[in-house]
Amino acid sequence: MQGKHVILRIALIGFALFVLLNFGGVHAEQQYTLEQALAAPETRHSTGPLSLSLALELAEQRSESVRAQKAAAQAAQSEAVAAGELPDPMLNLEVSNIPANGPDQFSLAADFMTMRGVGISQTFTRQDKRKAQANVFSKNAEVAQASELLALSQLRTGTAQAYLDRVYLQQMLELLRSQHTELQLQIDAADALFRAGKAPQTDVFTARTELGLLNLRVQDTQAMLDNAQADLHRWVGDAAGSELSSDVDLKRSSLGEVDLAESLNKHPELIALQKAEDAALANAEVKLQEKSADWTLSVMYAGRGPEFSEMLTLGASRPLFVDQTSRQDQAVAAANSMAAKARSERVELYRSHLAQTKRWQQTWQSNLKRLSDFDQSLIPLTQQRTQAALDAYRGNTGTLSEVLAARRMELDMRIEKLRIQMDTARLWAQLEYLIPEEVQQ
Repeated sequence: MQGKHVILRIALIGFALFVLLNFGGVHAEQQYTLEQALAAPETRHSTGPLSLSLALELAEQRSESVRAQKAAAQAAQSEAVAAGELPDPMLNLEVSNIPANGPDQFSLAADFMTMRGVGISQTFTRQDKRKAQANVFSKNAEVAQASELLALSQLRTGTAQAYLDRVYLQQMLELLRSQHTELQLQIDAADALFRAGKAPQTDVFTARTELGLLNLRVQDTQAMLDNAQADLHRWVGDAAGSELSSDVDLKRSSLGEVDLAESLNKHPELIALQKAEDAALANAEVKLQEKSADWTLSVMYAGRGPEFSEMLTLGASRPLFVDQTSRQDQAVAAANSMAAKARSERVELYRSHLAQTKRWQQTWQSNLKRLSDFDQSLIPLTQQRTQAALDAYRGNTGTLSEVLAARRMELDMRIEKLRIQMDTARLWAQLEYLIPEEVQQ
């Protein structure tokens, strides 16, 4: 007897080790894989200049929001497959007619009425109802796919805006630094003229003050450039530190060359609401199908003592709808109301997007005209004024203050042009990536 106990203990220990090694090992492996999956991979690229198209590609590769929507779509599609199948059968185990008192109390074998049974039951959901249930998840998958398109649109817009912000802020900083060199030379010249008795000392102080103000502008621009760099790093990772090679034509936009009212029907947010409306209507169809009850069939095999015959029980059941007006009909009405809600939200959102996009287009086109004015008249005029003030100063008919004022105006004009270019680039990105290519095809 003791030997049997030892063998039993050894068997139990062996079984425990088997469970620990197999199930524990799987858990550790799964946990490690999950940690690897959650770690955001840094996508590598060549050490050459970073173009906008490459930045968009890197951002899409790094995006977790796009992957999340893809996973949501896959989950809904899997749910659709499961919803189209019959429910799993139910295993029924039963012991009935157990004595509750007397000498045979709680005995499972003493009384001839006690029966031990095993059975199975199956609910037969109608095919139309299963199709309707699967259709709900299919529509939810389409909602997730539309959300993926929206995530792509936001990702591309944000990446392009951060990229172009850095491009133009870098140009601003280089322009300011070039003026810094010019001003330093002007200070040295003014100081030399003052020491030679050919110019007042106020010219030196004026030039140094101008340099101090320029240094403040350099610091402000550097701070904005650092912020743009941080924004770009959020999208493309370490590649944000690369040299940029922007060849964007701000005068051309894919959305600016089409019928806006028609194109906005492909806006990802509007598509998502359209799919949400479809999902609500599909859910209304499920509620409608649920007004017809499903049958559940069962069979039970029960046995008593060896001297008694064995028993077989057959059963069928279905719910009784005693007040469909207050229950099932209300569920159908609620689902239809949700569909109407999604439809109204889509119409309202379409109007909002149409008005907003028209404002973007008008401002974008207005900015393009303003940039043309800068190139054709404003900047050339400030250049001429600077040259005239410098010639007058060299000919002793003008003052250094006039030269500095002319240089400041020319610098302000060039900086203003770059600022408008940056604003125009942000509008261009909004228009260019508002509707993803995947929808336009």
